[in-house]
Amino acid sequence: MAMPIDRKNSFHLLLSDDELNLLRLLAEREGLNASDYLRSLVRQMAGTPPHLAQVIRLGAALGGKVDLAKAFASHTMATKGKKKAR
Repeated sequence: MAMPIDRKNSFHLLLSDDELNLLRLLAEREGLNASDYLRSLVRQMAGTPPHLAQVIRLGAALGGKVDLAKAFASHTMATKGKKKAR
């Protein structure tokens, strides 16, 4: 059985009403509360290479409506077709 994490630090964040509502909606979409959502996002971004983090943010900004794997595969195929300059 996993031991619960001892959380004794607090971080105060000033948000507009719209930002708070957006945070709550994003968290709810993931089945989390706002605090858990932010913690999971921080942990996810901390362990992600910068170029991949940009792709993750792009996918989130697009609302997951774009198949990033398919777009990457198309880009890879197009890149392989070009000859390298020597």
